[in-house]
Amino acid sequence: MPFHLASFVPEFDQVCLQKYGRTYDLIALESVFCDLASGKRHLTAKDVGKLFNAETTPYGKYWSRPHMKTLEEALREKRINLKLTGTDRQALIENLLSVFHNIATVSLLLRFVHPRQFGIFSSPVIHLLLVTRPSAISLYLAYCDELEKWRDHFKMASVAQTETALWAFAEYAKLADGDSHAASALREFDEDMWIQRERAAQVIRPFFRRFGRLQLARVLLDEDWILSGKIAAEEYERLLNCVSIRLHKRPLTFQKGAAPALVQELADKKYIRVEDRTDLDRVWETRNKVIHPLGKRAEREEVEVMIDYIERIALPWDGSSLKRTPNRS
Repeated sequence: MPFHLASFVPEFDQVCLQKYGRTYDLIALESVFCDLASGKRHLTAKDVGKLFNAETTPYGKYWSRPHMKTLEEALREKRINLKLTGTDRQALIENLLSVFHNIATVSLLLRFVHPRQFGIFSSPVIHLLLVTRPSAISLYLAYCDELEKWRDHFKMASVAQTETALWAFAEYAKLADGDSHAASALREFDEDMWIQRERAAQVIRPFFRRFGRLQLARVLLDEDWILSGKIAAEEYERLLNCVSIRLHKRPLTFQKGAAPALVQELADKKYIRVEDRTDLDRVWETRNKVIHPLGKRAEREEVEVMIDYIERIALPWDGSSLKRTPNRS
């Protein structure tokens, strides 16, 4: 069965009852901050205090309430307008951080002022989304962007509601060992292909942006060397295609034996050394083992050597002209 995130919106109250002995009306609290969202007035220490009021939220159990007098003085000086226009999210966050010095507190405020666009910076939800970034601001922005995707996919009302439902699910899932309903919900989450694609993309995408396919193949080597080998094999075929276009003004054909023949041609014309041709023949043999499911599969060490040889011999073909090189004596 598909995962139904919306079903965990009402579960938030049940989780709060179990954890805190009471429920909280977060929608009502959002309405309190409407004037701030529209820019009709500036942020005050009193506004912030409402977020840590034990009668209206549980957040004081997780984050320390700022010192009100110090905060009041800082906000009187800064006169922060929380109206959000265009793409100035980062500027707004930076402005708030100059006062609060804590991204969690900033996220708490933004969640209630602009619930459609922001959620609370929650460790359990970050764990579910698998979002990572190098800095607090970039991480929080990426976190909210990812919550927007989940909001749209699961047809939720806002980013804030999406984050709340995910937090409730994370708490509910802790009961999976002793509760069949919780175990079923966790299984639906784990088996939802859209969710797992999104989570995998958060992990893999940075490697693509920073490195390349061969580096990704090397990263995956200890987890699944057959998958690693397939990634490396595809990259090798792309590089062979680049060479074919340079030499023959056409892509490499799919005809059997075309790739080994091209490698032999490179050796004959001294674009690669004879010993390199032998190594690339070994690459092709390993490629066949990882691509074709029948027959003996490649071992991890073979795939690692395959990646080494592609990096050393074939990777220089990408984006540079072919150069003849003498054989070693």
